[in-house]
Amino acid sequence: MSGFEADLPAIDAAASVLRDAADALDVSLAPAGDLGPGRLNAVVSTLLTHAEADVARARDSVSELAGSVTRVRDSYVELDTGAASRFDQGSW
Repeated sequence: MSGFEADLPAIDAAASVLRDAADALDVSLAPAGDLGPGRLNAVVSTLLTHAEADVARARDSVSELAGSVTRVRDSYVELDTGAASRFDQGSW
């Protein structure tokens, strides 16, 4: 009714893919036991801690993208619903 048409199922699918990707990034990185002599355990632990933080930031970003896509979809629905309502009321 508003003169444009959004592909709502495609937008929903994109949001779903992003949510699934965010879920897939929900990982815990930890060494699988003793890694060897010297400081190797401490170094690997530090590296994994930093990597885990990077992955968490990526997960948060992807989750935010999924939310943004959902908000875009909701905006299209709201605009289209409002236009249809005005058309039905004859105020178009």
